[in-house]
Amino acid sequence: MPIPSETKKDNFRRLFPPRVEKLVKQFKLVGNCSTKSSYEYDKELLYRAWVEIGKHLQSTAKCFGVDFKVTVDGKDLYEIDTSVPKKKRTRKVTKR
Repeated sequence: MPIPSETKKDNFRRLFPPRVEKLVKQFKLVGNCSTKSSYEYDKELLYRAWVEIGKHLQSTAKCFGVDFKVTVDGKDLYEIDTSVPKKKRTRKVTKR
């Protein structure tokens, strides 16, 4: 098998910084949605989204050996249920 011209370290140095820059830009775009004069946001959806983002930050940091802890309102991320609440179903009553 041929020796790669790019080492693993070179490969990382080439790929990692632009990906981080892209991620930071995306966070800035998400932050633009906080402008109350332009948007009205659902607090429940917002809360669930930030918890999910925190979980991904924490788990990705762990992949790199970085102990990164995120809490939301004093709670550990993994104590918070981010599943979408099910809508209550109403039964139609038919008259006979």
